[in-house]
Amino acid sequence: MLISIDGCVGSGKTTVAKGLASFRGSSVLLESFELNPFLRMFYEDPSSTAIETEFSFLLLHFHQLKTIAATVPTSEVIADFHLGKDLLYADLNLRDQSARQVFQELYELCSPAVPKPDILIFLTAPTSLILQRIRARQRDFEQEIEPEYYAAVNAAYELNFREYRGKKLQLPMEEWDFAKDSSLYNALDRLIRMEMSQR
Repeated sequence: MLISIDGCVGSGKTTVAKGLASFRGSSVLLESFELNPFLRMFYEDPSSTAIETEFSFLLLHFHQLKTIAATVPTSEVIADFHLGKDLLYADLNLRDQSARQVFQELYELCSPAVPKPDILIFLTAPTSLILQRIRARQRDFEQEIEPEYYAAVNAAYELNFREYRGKKLQLPMEEWDFAKDSSLYNALDRLIRMEMSQR
């Protein structure tokens, strides 16, 4: 089974993925964002480096998910990303329509080869909390981009979750503070079991 944790930058995906995997005795798959050689340049100049950044992320995510394709049918993996996020960011960042079309074609080539989430857990948070967390973790490159960009990403995630048709849960992170209360993993585990038991 693949459980995917989704949400805006700074919403807490990695923290929740690690904690939930530990609670459930599952493997964890974390996004290797630092392997994208264009990420820092994107934050410095989004408009001129969007193509290489987004295509690199799509292939990076594809490769990571492809490596667990044989594992998912027989054991549980909890990931802090899924391939669908690449379409979300492509819609936000790729202004050139021909590049966006090629991206869509590459996504459709990659998608059948990777496991789909059995359940998607969406971490929602007001943009003010997102910005607070981004400032607190002090990744230098994340501080360089305008707050309006994070607001746009956050809004895109909200829309994406509403339109998602698979099994899903939504957690308001202003109420679910896993860093302060680890017992919340027990509550989340119950919600997952309930959702997965539904037809």
